Amino acid sequence: MTKKITLLFVALCCSISLFAQGTEGDVKYRQQSKTDETVEFRPHWDLQLQGGAAYTLSESSSLVDYLSPAAYLSTTYKFHPAMGVRFGVGGWQAKGVVVIPEKDYKFNFVQAHADYKLDLNSLFGGFNHRRVCSVYAFVGIGYNYAFNNDDAVAIAAAAKDYSAELEYLWKDSRSSLVGRAGLGLDFRVGDYVSLNLEGNANMLSDHFNSKHASHCDWQFNLLAGVSVRFGKNHQPSQAYADRVAAEEAARLAAERLAAEKAAAEKAEAERLAAEAAAAAERDANAKAAKELADLKRTIERNANIAAHSNNVYFTIGSAKVREVEAAKVKALVKFLNENPDYRVAVVGYADKFTGNADINMVLSEKRAAAVRKQLIEAGIAESRIDSEYKGETGHFGENPDDNRVVICTLE
Repeated sequence: MTKKITLLFVALCCSISLFAQGTEGDVKYRQQSKTDETVEFRPHWDLQLQGGAAYTLSESSSLVDYLSPAAYLSTTYKFHPAMGVRFGVGGWQAKGVVVIPEKDYKFNFVQAHADYKLDLNSLFGGFNHRRVCSVYAFVGIGYNYAFNNDDAVAIAAAAKDYSAELEYLWKDSRSSLVGRAGLGLDFRVGDYVSLNLEGNANMLSDHFNSKHASHCDWQFNLLAGVSVRFGKNHQPSQAYADRVAAEEAARLAAERLAAEKAAAEKAEAERLAAEAAAAAERDANAKAAKELADLKRTIERNANIAAHSNNVYFTIGSAKVREVEAAKVKALVKFLNENPDYRVAVVGYADKFTGNADINMVLSEKRAAAVRKQLIEAGIAESRIDSEYKGETGHFGENPDDNRVVICTLE
């Protein structure tokens, strides 16, 4: 029987360990911290030392008199922000009592156990690598080996009345499969150390305390201890790194497309200018020369409009010109000051995917007014600025950021 119990306990430990190892690399367990998106959960081990008091349920009315010392050493592998497995060994002393008349006895035991732990805060509130206090629950199985029952043996030998009460008296040793469950608190001291307080209940064979009770024996433990973590519980977030890399790739692609478009427009303008120049040369008359000059001016003006017109982008719900966008306004002011025959049209828009039409109409007006105000404050005459607003739009692309814009077009 003892061998079967031992094999069952070992099989449970192995199955829990294999489950934990199988889930370690699963992407769905890479939860980002609630307080810092740049880090995510990291599977880790810790070592836990606990000490406290044990109480084996008996008929005595005095709880304090039948408390016994208890100590446990265990290691936990946390493979998920809310889940882990714990393996440990502990025990020390247990007490019992016979009641007619009342007489207590004590014996020693050692317990090996395997527990499945749930971090309730992470389960319901998400992973937070800086959480100060965490509540955990566990359920598990153990194997108790009791020995040194000399006190009970001596009591039974001294009086026959006690022999009847100690119906399940054992002498050399006794083993028992244990069902375990409990609750605990972890208090974070730092990245590597935490303090803990735990209460647990152990359901054992009715033979454990030598007395026949028509039900299983219960042992309760109240333990306090310290845990030392082997490595931090967090690491750099792969999801965050992937997002940053994707955003950078998109930005570079947009810049490359814009450069290619500008080069194509310039090439087309140069081609048209060359054709106009050839026609003027062929005609060799004033009309052709005038047309060529007009064409050059038009090309130059269109090139200036394309080069110096700008889109000023805004954040969600904001009409404030950000510092990075203010640089575009400054460049436009510089061109207008250097080219007094140009005017500028300022048109405000809002993103139709955010808010409603009325809010977005007001927001687009405020955005256009904000850009117009900066132009005037920079010295551009109001007579050179045409300003209007058109409310919400989704015309400028699937990315909502492209629609929160004031378009500044030279005229």
